[in-house]
Amino acid sequence: MITRETDYAMRICIFLSRPQVAKDVVSSADVAKATGVPYRFLRKIVRGLVASGLVESMRGRGGGLKLAHAPEQLSLLHIVQATGAEGMTLSSCLVPESQCPRISFCRAHQELSALQKLVDQRLSELTMDHLVDD
Repeated sequence: MITRETDYAMRICIFLSRPQVAKDVVSSADVAKATGVPYRFLRKIVRGLVASGLVESMRGRGGGLKLAHAPEQLSLLHIVQATGAEGMTLSSCLVPESQCPRISFCRAHQELSALQKLVDQRLSELTMDHLVDD
């Protein structure tokens, strides 16, 4: 359900949200070590998070990573969307109704669609400040 990329992106953002870290710029190597995300994969994920405006990346001496927003403004839904919305889609059945050839006899689409809305709502409520240790 949650891809490895999305899982790692969540770890990265949660780590960068920690009060003792959030004020500083942290090197990619230190983030990789602290989160257990392989360094090369971290760099790929961070490019997507930067492109989505969730993380800032500073180059050069003293450079590194930091959140682009306050932890209370960054939700799990933002991260899921930044890593590809299909990362939390419950079923491939959730195509638009107009594209489903079984819509006339299958109620699964309606039920899964309602469930997807609940999942998305909860993901939007879970912000980084709720997910960090004090």
